[in-house]
Amino acid sequence: MVQLSKILLVSILIMTFLLLSGFVTNQQIIVVAQTDENNFVTYNNPTFAIRIQYPSDWGRLDLSFLENDSADIDFYPLDDTSGAKNVRIQVKTLPLQNMALDEYTNVQTNSIEGQLLESNATALADLPAHEIVFTNLGLKTMQIWTIKDDKIYTITYVAEEEDYQNDFLIAQRMIKSFEII
Repeated sequence: MVQLSKILLVSILIMTFLLLSGFVTNQQIIVVAQTDENNFVTYNNPTFAIRIQYPSDWGRLDLSFLENDSADIDFYPLDDTSGAKNVRIQVKTLPLQNMALDEYTNVQTNSIEGQLLESNATALADLPAHEIVFTNLGLKTMQIWTIKDDKIYTITYVAEEEDYQNDFLIAQRMIKSFEII
């Protein structure tokens, strides 16, 4: 029993040291807590055959009704007073029929305003996709897209550069949950 108490005390002292020395920050702990504590709900859009999970304490703005053949849906944390942070889903018809993912990727990456930080092949909704990360005017953006049946499906996570990591795990969870049904 005394041995267990000593181990517990040492663990507490190590954690305190790490917190005070900056090896583990409160921000990192909050990010993990936000991901674990959030209850996710499912958004379905049968018109565009998409489904995604998003935090129940986030808002949703669906502007798909404004255009006949494209979807534009924003998900955003209700407690973000800057209004800069969101995850957006867009579904649009490709500019050219039978356009390949590589061709579309070249068009997208060449049209970026700002500094391109990353550009990688990946997957979205179990389909080949491409992901980029870039900064522009104090905002950091991650964008991932895939093509299916001459439609381009794009998910964008954007936040102020200093706040980007705060909801990054939530954005990743949303992207992983995205389905084309």
